[in-house]
Amino acid sequence: MNSTEAEEEFNKLQAEFCKGMAHPKRIRILRALKGDERTVGELAELTGLPQSNVSQHLAVLRQIGLLSARRSGTNVYYAISDRRIVEACELVRGCISERLRRSQRVMLAMEPL
Repeated sequence: MNSTEAEEEFNKLQAEFCKGMAHPKRIRILRALKGDERTVGELAELTGLPQSNVSQHLAVLRQIGLLSARRSGTNVYYAISDRRIVEACELVRGCISERLRRSQRVMLAMEPL
């Protein structure tokens, strides 16, 4: 595989990774997990989502490698597998917040008709 093919393969992997995160409920679940590991039931309570829905989203997040799972008795505890994911999410939130602040300043500076 030459460098162009390797780069293209890496780009595909990155796109799949981002696609896996590209759902508001998955972002909500990741935010609920940023401080500690949690069970499906705890995540359902924290996010306000049905347990079955949380389970489906957890499966996607695990498939792309964002989460790890640990069994303890009858419970399965989910955790973010790489803390850089939290940092990346916060970085994106910061960019969006700045865009919104800029838009708001423009709107406030406009004269009424």
